[in-house]
This record gives sequence, C-alpha cells and structure tokens, in this order.
Amino acid sequence: MLRHPLLNHPFEPDIRDWVSCFMGYDMPPALDAELSRYNPNDSQDREYLIRHYALRRDYPQQNFRHRQRLVEVLQAALDDPDYDFDNIWEPAEDDDEYAQWPSTWPTVLDDSRDFFQRLLVAARELWHEDLSRARLPSLQESREIAQRDRGTRDWLFNIDNSETWRAVFNEAATPYDFNTPGPVFQGEQLSLQLYGDLGRLYVPSTWPASQAPTHCRLLLQVQGISELALSGTRFDGRMRTQLTRLNPGYHLRLEIGFECVIECVALSVNITDVEGIRDEKQL
Repeated sequence: MLRHPLLNHPFEPDIRDWVSCFMGYDMPPALDAELSRYNPNDSQDREYLIRHYALRRDYPQQNFRHRQRLVEVLQAALDDPDYDFDNIWEPAEDDDEYAQWPSTWPTVLDDSRDFFQRLLVAARELWHEDLSRARLPSLQESREIAQRDRGTRDWLFNIDNSETWRAVFNEAATPYDFNTPGPVFQGEQLSLQLYGDLGRLYVPSTWPASQAPTHCRLLLQVQGISELALSGTRFDGRMRTQLTRLNPGYHLRLEIGFECVIECVALSVNITDVEGIRDEKQL
C-alpha cells in the first residue's frame, strides 16, 4: 500500500491537493504578493500558475508513485461530467479561518474544469518520466518472465544507445563478461565503470594487429530505477549481465564476483565513454 510521504497513513489524495499551494491558513505575505501578480482567470496566467507553482512544488518525499496516484485521481474527476470543480475552491466546512486563496484573486474562478484539465495535460507532460516509471512491471513480475523471452548474452546490442559501442568496435568484438570496481548509486540512478579483455574474441581483419585494441573500458548507466534489490557484500570483480527488454523499460540482473547480485527494473540502460585500449595497464 502506498504510504503518505510525510504522515504515517495511506496516501489517499483528493483534487484539492492539486491546488493546495494556492490555498492555506495564514499564507505568508510574500507568497500572497507573489501570487497576486497573476489572474487565474487569464489564460496565459493560468498556464503559468499551473506549470510554475502547482507542478513545481519541491516535495522530495513525494515519489513517482505518489504522482501517478495524483494523476489517477484527477483523471477520474475529469472523466465524471457531473464533478463540481467549483466546490474545490470553497473553504473547508469545519475551518472558519481557512484562507481561500491570494487576497487579490477573484472570488469566483471562471471555468474551473478548464483549470484542472490544463493541470492534467501539463502534469502528463512535465511528469512524463515519473509516470512512465510507474507503468514499469514490478521486480517480481520481471523475474517471472519465461527464460526463452529473456535477453541474450549480447546485451550491449539491446541497450538504448548501442551505437556508442559500434562506433568504436562494431559488432565483431563483443565481450560477454566485464570487470567492475563496483557500483555508484545516485538517487534513482546506478552507474558502473566496466573493463574487459578483447583478446579472445574474433576481431575484424581490418584491424592491424599492431594497433588493434586488446581491452575495452566503458561506463554503464542505469536511469529511472523503479525497484532495486541487492544481495552480497563485495560488489567488485567479474560481472555477468542479463538484460531483458520490457515495455517500457528494462529488467537488469548483474552478478558480480562470487556472491553479489544487483537486480532492478529501470526506464533506461545505456553506455558512454567507450574506449579501446592497447595496454592492459591503462585499465
């Protein structure tokens, strides 16, 4: 069950939560003056208020699943032709001191349904990545994919930008196993520096023996992680990779060393900084 980002109870948003930044008890004078510069009945001001206030609030505790739930609630209200959007702006019945909105704003908002329709359109645009992540299969669902439908060992040619590898090595030199000094986690992203030996692989005849690279180095980046599982204690050493395309996203399983596993579902998997190296000491 999705929990509230700040309170210890289930997250059950309503439509009023979408405009709470414009309404509230004891609004700071500076915020009142700032919002009073705009007229919510003006089309351009309405769009600005939606995109720069309603959808730009800094709630670090609110994740992509909270945003998905907010969009679902708003979509359901807009799908109801009888939903009273004007009532959202009314003060709460049990709170006589509740400030409706900035002091210079009109008492009545023209076409409240239009305001919330614009909110939905802007939310789907500005929160596109979050909403895409929310549609990813769960880790458990990904684990249940039949073996015949999973990715092959040539995972480098199933990622989002395999051209980065082809530009240096083309398809002839594809290492299946890499080594890594370990992962780096930053927010909802994962990166691993990888290096490997090309010596045992077939290489194009156009590569001069005296100049052809014998090793490679690259950076693996995983972005938009929706679910992650780790096991083990030492995440450095030889890495075996299994990458399965989902719709959307990827299921990635990395086995590192003797005991460590990183498994995740993410929006994108790509590589950068691909290098061919002649001297193993440079790795």
